[in-house]
Amino acid sequence: MIPLVDLTRIHEPLRDEFSAAFSAIIGSSRYHLGPHTAAFETEFAQHEGAEHGVCCGSGSDALYLALRALDIGPGDCVVTVSNSFLATAESIARTGAQVLFAEPDPTNYTMDPADLVEVMRDSRAQRIKAVIPVHLYGHRADIRGIRAALRQTGNSAASVIGDAAQAHGSPGVGGETDITCYSFYPSKNLGAFGDGGIVLCRDPAVAARIRSLRNHGRSGKHNSRELGLNSRFDEIQAACLRVKLPHLHAWNEMRRALADGYRKRLADTEDLILPQDAPGHVYHLFAVGIRGGAKRRDHIAAQLHKAGVGVGFHYPVAVHQMSLYPAQRPLPITESLCESMISLPLFPGMREDELDTVAAALLEAL
Repeated sequence: MIPLVDLTRIHEPLRDEFSAAFSAIIGSSRYHLGPHTAAFETEFAQHEGAEHGVCCGSGSDALYLALRALDIGPGDCVVTVSNSFLATAESIARTGAQVLFAEPDPTNYTMDPADLVEVMRDSRAQRIKAVIPVHLYGHRADIRGIRAALRQTGNSAASVIGDAAQAHGSPGVGGETDITCYSFYPSKNLGAFGDGGIVLCRDPAVAARIRSLRNHGRSGKHNSRELGLNSRFDEIQAACLRVKLPHLHAWNEMRRALADGYRKRLADTEDLILPQDAPGHVYHLFAVGIRGGAKRRDHIAAQLHKAGVGVGFHYPVAVHQMSLYPAQRPLPITESLCESMISLPLFPGMREDELDTVAAALLEAL
C-alpha cells in the first residue's frame, strides 16, 4: 500500500537527534513554555519572515487567539472560505463573531479577491473586522488582491489574518499578513509529534496579549486580567520542531519535485484538473479535480484503494453545508470543488516508482 502520507520516512533519519533532545528535556524536568519553546518561537518567526512568534496548543487555538488579540467578538463579522478545514470558521464562531464566506478562485482554490468585493458590498460590510484567507494545499492566497479588495470597498481597516496551516516554509508567507497562524499537526509540512500551533505577527503588543491569552489571560503568576485559555506549548513538541526546521526547505523542494513528476505523468488527461503551480507553492497536498462530480470521484477513489493507493478527500463537505455554519448566499464554486477534489500520495521520501504506480492506477481508474 502506498500511503497518502508516510511520516516514518521523515522521522527515521532524525531518530538520534530526537532522542538526544528528548533526553535532555527529561533531565531538565521543564515540560511547558521552556527554553525550547522560546528558541523555536524566534527561529520559526525568522524563518517565515515575521518579527514575533507565540506558540500555542494547536492551529485552531492559534486562529482563535489571533482573533481575540484583535478584539473581535459578538457583533463583528469575519470573512473566510468554505472549501477548507472547518477550524478556520470554528475559530471565528468561538469568538461570537459571525462567519461570512467568500468563494475561492476555481484555478487555485484560495479566496477570490473579486468575490470578496461582493461580500464586502453586503449590508453587513461595516461590521467586517477581519478576513482570513487560507493558503490551501500549500498554494499562496492572493494577499495583494485581498488588500486591494478591502481598499476598493472602503474596508482597508479590516485586518488580514493568514491561515498558513498548509503553507509552512513558503517564502515570506509569515510576514505578508497582519497576523499569520500555523498548525503543527503531525502530517503538516512541518509537523510535531502531537498538536501544536503558532501565531506570527509584527506588533509586539499583539504578541504580548497572545502570550497572556494562551495562559489563562494571566498577567503575572497570581493575576488574570481577562478570560483566556489553557493553550500552553510543551517542550517535547518545541524540541521536535527545532530538530525538523532546518530540513523544511529541502522537504518542500522534494514536494515540488514530486508535484512536477505527477504533472508529467498526468498531463493532457482531460478528466483531471491538476493543481496550478505558482511561486512559493509548497504542496502540502497534491489535490486534483475529477470531472464528473462526487459519484465519479468516489468511484475512482475506491478503484485506487483496490490498487493499493491511499487517497484523501480535502474537503468533501463544504463548511457552509454543515449544520453549524449556514451560508448567507449561494456558493456554487465552493460546492463544485468539494465534490471533485481528491488528494494523491505526496510526502518527502516518496520514490519515483511509487509515483509511477499512483499515476498508472489513476489513469486506469479514469
